[in-house]
Formats: sequence, structure tokens, C-alpha cells
Amino acid sequence: MSNAKSDPQDFSVVQFSLAVGPSGRPTQQAVLCESSVSVEKAFNSARRRAYEEVERLKTVNSGAGAEPEPVELIDTEWGYDIRCGWLVVKRFWVHDCSVRAPVVVD
Repeated sequence: MSNAKSDPQDFSVVQFSLAVGPSGRPTQQAVLCESSVSVEKAFNSARRRAYEEVERLKTVNSGAGAEPEPVELIDTEWGYDIRCGWLVVKRFWVHDCSVRAPVVVD
């Protein structure tokens, strides 16, 4: 474990979601939500955002008229996935920004 002082933005919460691309096919979008000084704060933020999104999706699905797709929150190693039916529609993952050196492949 390193004794190096942490930068204020060592851990980021990134939201991955599906969107419809120009060709009508699903594409993935990534949006930086916020940065944190600790991994614990980043995971707390990711969890809060994921719970809020699950509640929003349940509300939207309940007004759809037909049998709504079940909305499920999945705790992962990297953060939280939100699944509607069989499809993962959104992710709130924590990214470690402290690694500054690029990976070199020969």
C-alpha cells in the first residue's frame, strides 16, 4: 500500500447507459457524475444514484399500462447495475483515477 497523498479526484462515479444511436441501434453512453476523495464516498454516491434511478424507472414502468418489466438493482464489484427485465439499462460504476501511467504493450 502506498503512502502517497491522495488527489482530490482519485475516484470518479461514471454513469453508463443505453441510448438509441443514429442508425436506430442501441449505443452506450458514459457520463462522469462526480469525483470523490475516497472510494467509500464514491461507492456511497454510486449507490444513492442507483437507488434514485431504480425508483424513477419503477414509476415510469408502472404508468406504461402493460405488465411492467421488473427493475432490479445489482451490486457489482465496480458499482451498481440496473436491469429492466433481462437488459442492463444503466450502470453507476466507480473508477480509480489515481493510476496516472498508461499501460504499455509491446
